[in-house]
Amino acid sequence: MVESQAKLRDLKTGLQLLLKILSGYRSIALISILGALIWMAMIVVIPYLVGSIVDEAVTARDTSAIWPILGIMLVAGAIQALGIAMRRYFGFKLSYRAEADVRNRIFAHIQRMAFNFHDTTSTGELMARASSDLSQLRLILSMLPITLANLAMFLVVSAVLIVIDPVLGLTASLMVPALLLTSGRFASRVVGFSFDLQARLSALSHVVEESISGIEVVKSYGQESRQLDRLEEKAEVIYDSSMSMARERAIHRPLFEIIPALGTVAVLAVGGIRVVDGAITIGEFVSFTQYLAVMVLPLMITGWFFANLPRSAAAASRIDILLETAPEIADPRRPVHLPQGPGQIELRHVSFAYPDGTAVLEDVSLTIPGGTSVGLVGVTGSGKSTIAHLIPRFYDVSDGSILLDGIDIREISLDQLRSEVSVVFQETFLFSASVVDNIRVGDALASDEQVRSAARLARAHDFICAMPDGYDTVVGERGATLSGGQRQRVSLARGVVRDPRILILDDATSSVDAVVEAEIQEALRQVMSGRTTLIVAHRTSTLALVDNVAFIEDGRLVAFGPHDTLLREIPRYTEVLAAEESVVG
Repeated sequence: MVESQAKLRDLKTGLQLLLKILSGYRSIALISILGALIWMAMIVVIPYLVGSIVDEAVTARDTSAIWPILGIMLVAGAIQALGIAMRRYFGFKLSYRAEADVRNRIFAHIQRMAFNFHDTTSTGELMARASSDLSQLRLILSMLPITLANLAMFLVVSAVLIVIDPVLGLTASLMVPALLLTSGRFASRVVGFSFDLQARLSALSHVVEESISGIEVVKSYGQESRQLDRLEEKAEVIYDSSMSMARERAIHRPLFEIIPALGTVAVLAVGGIRVVDGAITIGEFVSFTQYLAVMVLPLMITGWFFANLPRSAAAASRIDILLETAPEIADPRRPVHLPQGPGQIELRHVSFAYPDGTAVLEDVSLTIPGGTSVGLVGVTGSGKSTIAHLIPRFYDVSDGSILLDGIDIREISLDQLRSEVSVVFQETFLFSASVVDNIRVGDALASDEQVRSAARLARAHDFICAMPDGYDTVVGERGATLSGGQRQRVSLARGVVRDPRILILDDATSSVDAVVEAEIQEALRQVMSGRTTLIVAHRTSTLALVDNVAFIEDGRLVAFGPHDTLLREIPRYTEVLAAEESVVG
């Protein structure tokens, strides 16, 4: 019962989103609806003209009356074709424009979401929102204009039928409540299946995305069969849901054919008697039967529309839930402009815990003078990377505050804050684009000389120039055509080209060998000069670059000072450093 109420509530939410989307394209929608109404009007006119030919030409044996009516029918046909063209073109324009705009909204919204959201939401699920869910929205929006015209046609034709002959009109109207009841029962039956199917399609996307993204692991450990079994399991569940909907269609779709057929038989029986009795003319009877056929088609299309509406509403509801999820990290209402400064970082009684309650940092206070460098050292899970991620506000502190040149970073706009902070991650990510475009991710306006200068500082210039197209060489997906060391150096160049106030290296040299590391460290000495730098480090060679070391253990700041001093005075620091260095080699 509770689940059914939740699905009905989600259905209402989805319908509201559809109406909201439609309201943003009033002009296109109105032109499409106008075209549909023109088409409808001509469909209503033509049976009347056919009846006139029967009564005024065929029955009266007056061939001269045929030609004017045929001329009018030709004009009506041309206008009908124009209406169809308007309805289809602008109807598809409405659906495709809405689909593109909503997809852009989804993408922009996903990019605004904080790391917490991406930590708990799978890529496959997000892809499903922008693919299968959005396709359902487009489908229903493209059918909306013709459905509205069909409803209008039904009302007009019903009135015409009653005007032609009230008895026949009432006979024909008997099938309307039967069709409405059938449509309503069908819609109510498929609501649950619709929500389940969209959710299961999302789960399938998740499996596919994981299998492709982790293809190296899958192949390395011979997990192809296992992944295929997972996919088949999800596909089988989707098959079951689809077949449940198909079963309902198989039961109800014939009723949409049988009920109009029975109505037509009844009209033919009663109409034949009425013609014989002289209550209506043969032309009126012919017009009536044609109007009846005209009325049946819109009823069937409308039934199809309302039968598919629950699934589209379910898809819209899932999209709406995503769009209504507020980013946990947002710009302040009145951002404070960050003035020029040396880049001093101050952590005041900072504590942090993830949404699941896992505490990482507890009451950490630390001041890093501008232009100095600090190494963050501790065992895995001690909170080193968390500190690095809190400074650019990838996450917000649970308690306390972080200041940049005396201003709380929560009072600075995200764009300005992150323009002053460059982060080079341990796991490098390169886009499937040219090397120069990957470096310009750090600064889209960087000149060619600035790009090359950054590459030289990162010791990437020489190997880039040795590639077939130099800086224009397109790297594979995630930079697959480059070695780990090459990817890391391009990533360093990307961080340097921005000329940031704060440079954060999140264990950025762990994936390179000793020779490459030595080259990068020489470059870092130049890059770090006069710039506030934080390095999450495991190697003693890296710590030789920094002015001070912050030793973190169990989420607390245990010691702070020069590397050599901590080695002499803190035995635990020596143990942790030795253990960590043995792990990374």
